[in-house]
Amino acid sequence: MKDQAERPGLRRGVLNGLLALIGALMLTLTTATSASAHYVYESDEIWSNSDSSKCLYVRAEVSHGSRGGYTQSRSLASDDFGALPTCIWQWERPAGQLATKYSYFKKTSSGWSLCRSIGWKYNTTKTNVLRASKNYGVAPPCGGGHYATRAWGKVYYGGKWYGAGSIWSGSHYIEP
Repeated sequence: MKDQAERPGLRRGVLNGLLALIGALMLTLTTATSASAHYVYESDEIWSNSDSSKCLYVRAEVSHGSRGGYTQSRSLASDDFGALPTCIWQWERPAGQLATKYSYFKKTSSGWSLCRSIGWKYNTTKTNVLRASKNYGVAPPCGGGHYATRAWGKVYYGGKWYGAGSIWSGSHYIEP
């Protein structure tokens, strides 16, 4: 008899726990802001040689940084460490043979408008990765709104430059 009397209380406790969990999830989802997302990025292979043993990946990133926005481009002369590598994992390039650049855009009523950009940056030492980035401090350089990064990369191999393709980061809202 005691087992039957305790079961409704046990069910009520489990039900209350589930309701509390659902309530907490709903509160999290309804109060989350764009600041909850730390960064937005895309990365993809933009070049590989004929036997796919050497390749170049480019990554474009945008985030809040120190509240005023952050942009980064990255060129990686290696596999991007996927589950099934398609090229060698670390292909170091001599100084001056790996390059990256970026443009930082802000969304306006007429589309994406260039906010800031840098020209090509080249590696100064032997490496397989090169980053160019800027943290804009506490205030967005072109006012609050949606920002995105377009990043380019290129690699020198066999007497020629390859790549020079670009990747779009996707957009991220940065408060004024």
